[in-house]
Amino acid sequence: MKSNKESTFTLSAPNHVGMIMDGNRRWARKRLLPRAAGHRAGAKNVVPIVGCAFDCGVKIVTLYVFSTENAGRSEDEVTALIDLIRDQAKPMADKLIEIGARVSYAGDRSYFPQDVRDIMDEVERRNTNPDAPLVNMAMNYSGRSEIVRACALAAQSGNVTQESIERNLYTAGLPDPDMIIRTGGEKRLSNFLLYQAAYSELFFTDTLWPDFNTAELKSMFEEYSHRTRRIGR
Repeated sequence: MKSNKESTFTLSAPNHVGMIMDGNRRWARKRLLPRAAGHRAGAKNVVPIVGCAFDCGVKIVTLYVFSTENAGRSEDEVTALIDLIRDQAKPMADKLIEIGARVSYAGDRSYFPQDVRDIMDEVERRNTNPDAPLVNMAMNYSGRSEIVRACALAAQSGNVTQESIERNLYTAGLPDPDMIIRTGGEKRLSNFLLYQAAYSELFFTDTLWPDFNTAELKSMFEEYSHRTRRIGR
């Protein structure tokens, strides 16, 4: 991980962190701005937060960027969200790759226009270092749909087991998240990594995503390091 600053975090950091980046619209509403302005502000916060996580020792960050439920919002907002993805996917990937990361996408890409899917493919082709920390972006993602899809694919092989289901998840090959953070004050998973989050440590904050900062993230990591994870044992 490339960084100009030494990490001040010395306790045990999670390996995989999921982030539900909630509160962009409320951030804009508080400032009497259009919703799109909140989503743009949220997008700007991705690189500094992810960079801090990697500096603290995290190896994988999965971001809830666009859910299948988001597609049910007003046509104007959905169009603005897809336009933002179209405009920011490559520049954001450039910045993440510059700090030493690789980028992948999880979810049903068929929802997006072909040019957006082409951008995702182009970004993933740049992942030439398999040992680099990973930013996994959940796009048109639904935890329930992912489980149904994985079970159906496992059934095609004639052997539905925990292992065969996990091989067909969008996160196949990745460890389950040790920790899931949700900003914005809500205290639920909202269809995010439902299968994978069985034993994740959950952290909630009232801070809206555009205002979420590295100091608060490090404070969560410190609390995480003091939790005892028995994983049912």
